[in-house]
Amino acid sequence: MKKKILGFIVALLISICSMPAFALSVDEAKQNEDQGVFIGETKKGTPLGELNEPTSGFSSTGFSNTGSSSELERGLLNKDTFGDQRSLAEKANLLKDKDKAKEPAAKKPKVFLKVEPGDGLVRLNWDVKGLQAKPGDAPVKFTLFYGLEPGRYEKKIEIGSVREYTLRGLINNYIYYVKVQGTVQLRQESEDAEEKPAEQVIFSNEIKATPLPAGEQGSQLEKSFARKVSTFQDNLEADPFKRELKQFGYDFFENSLATLTMSDNLPVGGDYIIGPGDSLRIDLWGTLQGKYDVVVDRNGEITLPKVGTVKVWGINYAQAKEVINKAVSRYFKGYELNVTLGKLRTIQVYVVGEVVSPGTYSVSSLATVINALSQAGGPSKNGSLRTVRLLRGGKLIQEVDLYDMLLGGDRSKDLRLENGDTLLVPVIGPVAAVAGEIKRPGIYELLGKTSLSQVLQFAGGITAAGDTARVQVERFEGNHARVVQDYEAKPGQQGLDLNSIHMHDQDMIKVFPVFKALRRVVTLKGNVVRPGEYQYREGMRITDLIPSFAAVLPDSYMESIEILRVVPPDFHKETSSINLRLALQGEEKENILLLEQDSIKVFPRSEMEEKPVVAINGQVLNPGTYDYYPRMTVRDLVTAAGSPKRSAHLENAELTRVRVEGGRAQVKRKIVNLKFALADDPEHNLVLEADDVLSVRSIPEWLDTDDRFVTLKGEFRFPGIYSIAKGEKLDSVIKRAGGFTNEAYLKGAKFTRKSVQESQQKRMEEVISRSEQDIVKKQGELASLAASKEELEATKASLEGLQKNLEQLKLKRAEGRVVVHLVALNELPQTPYNLEMSGGDVLEVPPVPSVVNVMGQVYNPTTFVHLPGNTVSAYLRQAGGPNHDAEEDDMYIIKADGSVDSRQQSRFGIRWNEDDKSWSFGSFMSKPMNPGDTLVVPQKLERTAWLRDIKDITTIISQIALTAGTVFIGLK
Repeated sequence: MKKKILGFIVALLISICSMPAFALSVDEAKQNEDQGVFIGETKKGTPLGELNEPTSGFSSTGFSNTGSSSELERGLLNKDTFGDQRSLAEKANLLKDKDKAKEPAAKKPKVFLKVEPGDGLVRLNWDVKGLQAKPGDAPVKFTLFYGLEPGRYEKKIEIGSVREYTLRGLINNYIYYVKVQGTVQLRQESEDAEEKPAEQVIFSNEIKATPLPAGEQGSQLEKSFARKVSTFQDNLEADPFKRELKQFGYDFFENSLATLTMSDNLPVGGDYIIGPGDSLRIDLWGTLQGKYDVVVDRNGEITLPKVGTVKVWGINYAQAKEVINKAVSRYFKGYELNVTLGKLRTIQVYVVGEVVSPGTYSVSSLATVINALSQAGGPSKNGSLRTVRLLRGGKLIQEVDLYDMLLGGDRSKDLRLENGDTLLVPVIGPVAAVAGEIKRPGIYELLGKTSLSQVLQFAGGITAAGDTARVQVERFEGNHARVVQDYEAKPGQQGLDLNSIHMHDQDMIKVFPVFKALRRVVTLKGNVVRPGEYQYREGMRITDLIPSFAAVLPDSYMESIEILRVVPPDFHKETSSINLRLALQGEEKENILLLEQDSIKVFPRSEMEEKPVVAINGQVLNPGTYDYYPRMTVRDLVTAAGSPKRSAHLENAELTRVRVEGGRAQVKRKIVNLKFALADDPEHNLVLEADDVLSVRSIPEWLDTDDRFVTLKGEFRFPGIYSIAKGEKLDSVIKRAGGFTNEAYLKGAKFTRKSVQESQQKRMEEVISRSEQDIVKKQGELASLAASKEELEATKASLEGLQKNLEQLKLKRAEGRVVVHLVALNELPQTPYNLEMSGGDVLEVPPVPSVVNVMGQVYNPTTFVHLPGNTVSAYLRQAGGPNHDAEEDDMYIIKADGSVDSRQQSRFGIRWNEDDKSWSFGSFMSKPMNPGDTLVVPQKLERTAWLRDIKDITTIISQIALTAGTVFIGLK
């Protein structure tokens, strides 16, 4: 590979002329990012379209040949398929050809993705449409990409061949962007009749999903009403049947602790049996006064002063007052007495079997079976809710069916416990699941002989959207097979006899939805006042749906409306059109009969007709294209454009009109006096036609404010801002400034122009963008092209240095410098540098500098005092000479006027001396340096084949830097 010449020509011309050869436009650079980019750990900024980019050859169908390793992994490394020896321009052209070769002739298959947000999760399911797979082809392998920015995916998950997935661990209320990529291995026949594997990559659309807390998601009923309705005109797809079910009733015990805390504060009924440990409060008033808090002792007695012991064990609370009053009355008369219960005793019960936390529990004496179960965490999901047993003294006291309470609120069997009672929760019995269009889908436990009707009652019954004419049961038959049984209503039968269908263990009842497409409907769309679905009636016509012109929006296209119809028996679509205007005017032929499921669309006129426009350009406030309306005049168009500028030549505007005559377009022009037109003179305020163009010219020799002034800085007798006339030259402005001072250094003059700066800045931005892409691409090639670990590290550091330099250059602005060689004022008119001045031009003439600069790969980059006659060699010696990284053959001098003199120009010992206008002889090293010159010694980039390729990018960055008025030495 030939060595690149680094900066040997004028920096400005390099930056302007050479950039199109290696720079792609921004639009071309983004072509590979249409599918989004993966910015995860594997590879930063890899376009998804390149993840499966082939590494060799292309087939006629757009499939890439695959090798033994994964194309996805190779794509992540982003290998350069065109080798290292091609220029960037050649690579850009080959990339375009490659994209064309990959375009399939037929419609591309696509992944259709659906999302359903949940609490901290998103459920995904998808399907592939349009994939022409052959028997024996491997299943499609799917990869999931998602992130928090559209088109930029931070995470990816290899899903495999399944077509549903649940993303978990997401943050609620964050917007996630999701895309699915499918990769399928297909078999293709090659020219030698052998089948070779080929790979095709397909994508879904990007879909937004926002996980929400359970309280914000809405119920299934709310979601069903929010769901968009469909007709036969829509792409109807069956929704996936949801089989995710929970066991019914077990969540009741989750709040058991709060329930137990409340039980001590509950009121006590009269049937409460008093026993040891209970506290009684006895109040006496009248002839005998006193308040006594007594506790029933282990003998079941309480002790009262002056009365003695009273036995209360075994009596109920209602009897306690009578017993105590009888004991007191034996000693006292004329008093009143009241007895209340204080702190209740605790009892010990045993909870065993299939519970969350089996063990011994101390509970309140008011506790019931449900209270004790709650304290133990409730039955586990392997425990029965239907046959909870209460044992007392080894005997079965009660079998409790918790469904009585959970479904009907019946607690008649929820007995109060006694000390030493045992609760046994056996293993769960037979179960049946109910899913689909049911009010409370779930898994229910069966008790005894249970019919399908009873299970549906457990689940709340079938919803209004459920199909009652067909119920399906999945069943295990004889412990050796799983079968499906459909129960369908017979012709003429209103519904199914579900009481006669008996359930088996682990039956799955599936209630399907009715067909989701609306029936007895026609749809009105488009440019109408009330779009939507309307009831279809037999004999309905267009005017029944659109009764008058008031039913359509303004500017509707009445000459043709579209009627899309589904035709039985296969319900294929057909389209026709009618003239709505004639139909509303009573034309029987156009007012056609409608059929069920018809879709009628009224178009806006802008979609059906080319929009007529007129244009105005030149000296008006808002030149451009404007809508044309009938009877529009010249004055109307000028008014729409604001008004004429002060620079407008009102007496000489030109109206251009195109007329078709004899099958050819003829251009007609007419001069219009805008003064008269704005005064509504009919001779000049002409009525316009569509596509007319009005040109408002400028007053001759007029200059706008921005174009009237130039700036002279530095060594002029009177520096400052000067107005200019049209066509005024540089020497004229300098004369007005009094000419140059005696200290003026004409060789260091700096001339900048606004239009040049804008052009250079645009080129800079394009090249910086392209260079960044090249660096990212080179980073992706590191692992495969570096010959050793040391070379890999060195190259990586070099690319990082280039990236940092680009970041710095982004902050720079192009100078807009034009290289000029100034001479004495009396000689300037005879030179090509006596430029015609433009508004915004700046000429800066510095004083004579006394230094020269040496930069780059020398031992002491610094500034030296200029000594007349000293050569490049002399100053290079003062800087210590080139170091071991220097590229001596590519040294160059940036002169004070901005021009560049490189060693390559003097390789034959002969060079043109612009200062003396003559040829000179001698080597580059013997060339004398002028005040203000800068000697640049660039870095050597020829140590490895890899770095030689990077030199292309380095050269480009150097050119950008010169355009911005800085010096780029090399890699750091």
